[in-house]
Parts: sequence; structure tokens; C-alpha cells
Amino acid sequence: YKYAVDGINVFAVNLLPLVLVTLVLGYVDSHNRLTSSSVKFTLALLSIMPLSYYIGMAIASISAQSNFAVGAVVNATFGSITELTFYITALIKGSREGNRCYAEIVKSALTGTLVGCVLFVPGLCMVIGGIRHQEQRFNSRSAGVSSALLFLSVGGVFAPTLFSKVYGKLVCGECHNVTQNPLGHYLCHNCHFDLMENNGTLYYSHVQPLVYTVSLLLPAAYLIGLFFTLKTHSHIYDIHISDCHMPGHHHSAVVHWSRWRALVILLLSTLCMSACADLATEHISPILTNSTVSQYFIGVTVLAMVPELPEIVNGIQFALQNNLSLSIEIGNCIAVQVCMLQIPILVLFTIFYPTNFTLVFSDLHVYASMFSVVLMNYIFMDGKCDYFQGTVLVMVYFILLAVYFFAPSPSGC
Repeated sequence: YKYAVDGINVFAVNLLPLVLVTLVLGYVDSHNRLTSSSVKFTLALLSIMPLSYYIGMAIASISAQSNFAVGAVVNATFGSITELTFYITALIKGSREGNRCYAEIVKSALTGTLVGCVLFVPGLCMVIGGIRHQEQRFNSRSAGVSSALLFLSVGGVFAPTLFSKVYGKLVCGECHNVTQNPLGHYLCHNCHFDLMENNGTLYYSHVQPLVYTVSLLLPAAYLIGLFFTLKTHSHIYDIHISDCHMPGHHHSAVVHWSRWRALVILLLSTLCMSACADLATEHISPILTNSTVSQYFIGVTVLAMVPELPEIVNGIQFALQNNLSLSIEIGNCIAVQVCMLQIPILVLFTIFYPTNFTLVFSDLHVYASMFSVVLMNYIFMDGKCDYFQGTVLVMVYFILLAVYFFAPSPSGC
């Protein structure tokens, strides 16, 4: 991982032929005569890894050669392109087939990315960095800004869900009279809060306006956070810890390529990324149908964390260099972008193309996300950590994965 070719990690160079093989197999062998859908789905996910790396490199080069406004717009527009292309194509496919499972898979992937970037990415970096360094310090001020944004974003994203729990209509499937008295006690199963079928007025009159309001406020808060960290208070990312200069992630952008070369690579990588996302959604149906594992688990693991592998590798490299501030910021920035950019974009996309995506998550997603953010804020409170604290974060992440693994699939899937 230490070797590079023209500033590009050698792994990303070696994986480029995989992208070509994936595209050729996916679009030439449309009837699965050469390979199965499972192989094509796996190849499409693996091809996303080098493409996301090239997109990140191009964004860093363009941002380093531009002013604040252009750099912020480019970062906000293309920073989440990997996940958004997959989510949008999945929602379109689910809408055309009339299948609600795709919307649930997208919600699981969003939650998995949030939980993984809050717990697994910084926790793994703490463990690996803590093996080499007995105690590592990081910029608690910048981590505090990210924690505040995470609290704000998680509260905003799950506000419609909590609203629906308070005012939604409880619908139960199987009810049995326990006392054999019409006015007696009933034992009910398969209960859920219904917003659409039997109580559509609540959704269209109250929940949907709240969803649109939140989807407008969260990007505005993200832009204010960018202006705060990049313009007015950028000095909080330049601190000295243990006689070692620790630059924040906003000042680490390196000009790898010229502006035009970066723009061409960015557009080509985005085009290939869209094609790979289309192939992944096209061949995911047999996996969801034939898999004995919960679809929640597939969403929070494979679909959420595979595109983030380049960021995980970068975070580990920074942790080994005793630059844990960058490792933490990588995970926090991805989590903030999930809540403040990706989810509002998906909600606003439903205005122009009606899909089954509603900003109402299951209780499991709500509890996992909120608990992860609270635990992360507690761990980052003192500005120093070791491998034990990283182990705690990783173990909690694995416990949540076990919960998702044994959880039943969403109803109707």
C-alpha cells in the first residue's frame, strides 16, 4: 500500500482491469450465459472501490486549486457520488417493479454507512494505531464540531420517524381474545405504525411536510458547517499535539493532477460508477430473494461498507503515522454527508421521480444510529485514546451487526 504510480495508489491501478471486465460482462452477457448474477453483483461492488478512489483523488486536486466556494461545491456534489448513484438506481428499479424491498435496502445501507463510519472506521484506526503508539492524541476541537453536526443531522433525519411513532396509527395483524370476552384483553402480533394505507391523511398532511422541511434545513446546516470549518474558523484544524504539527483534513488536499486532467478523470470515473451501480442493482434481486440472511444485514454490511474501503485504508494509514485526527475526520465527514446531503437528495429526488422511499426508518435503525453517535461523542470527549477505546467501538459495531444478522427481514420482503 506504500507504493504509488503517478501519485495513484498501486492497488487502484491494478484494479482498473477489473472495472473493464465488469462492464463488458455486465452489458455483453445480459442473459447470464457466461456468469451468474451473484458474480456480476460481486464484481460491480468490487469495481466501485477503485472508482471511488479516483473520484476522491480528483476532488482533492480540484479543491486544492480552487477557491473556497468552488471547492465546497465540488466536494458536496461529488463527495457522495458513489453511494448516491447506487441508491437512486435501486429506488428507480424498485419503483418500476413495485417492490418496496429496494427502499428498505437503501435505508439499511444508509444506516450501515452512518454506523460504520461512526464506530468501525475510527475504532479500527484506534486499534491499529494504538498497537504502534501507546497513546494517541487528536484534535478534540475539530472532533467536537463533527460531533455537533452529527447530533444535529441524526436528530433531523429521524425526526419524521419519531413523529410517526407519536402520531401514527398502530395496526396489528393477528389478534386473539385471551379472556373470551368481547371487552376483554386481546393478544396481538405483527403490529406496526401505519402511515399510508389506513392513515394516509397523517402522512400527506403532517409527515411529508416535515420531511421536506428537514430535507431543506439539513443541507443549509451542512453549508454553514463548511463555511465555519473552511473559512471563518479554519484555524481550529491547525493545532500542535505532542510537538507534532497535526493539520486538519481540510488542509491536507494535495494537487495530484492538473485541473483539466482531474476534471476528465472525475467525469469518466463518475460515468463508470453509474454503470457499475446500475449493474449492481440489476443483479441484486436473486441475492435478496435466495439469501437466508436478513436483508437488513446485507444492507448494513456489503452495500454500506464496501464503497467505503478506500476511506478505511486512508484512515489506517493516517493512524499509523500518528495522525489520528485525520482518521477520525474521515469517518465523521462521511457520516455527516450521509445525513445532511445524501438523505435530503434522495427525498428531493422523489419529488421529480416518485419512488417508495419515505423518510420513516425502522426502530432498529433509529436505536443503532443514536446509540452510535452518543458512544462516539463519549469516547472523543478527552482528546486522547488508545487501542482499548478503539476495541470498544469495534466490539459495539460487531454487536450491532449481530443484531442485524438475527433480525427478520423487512415485512413483505
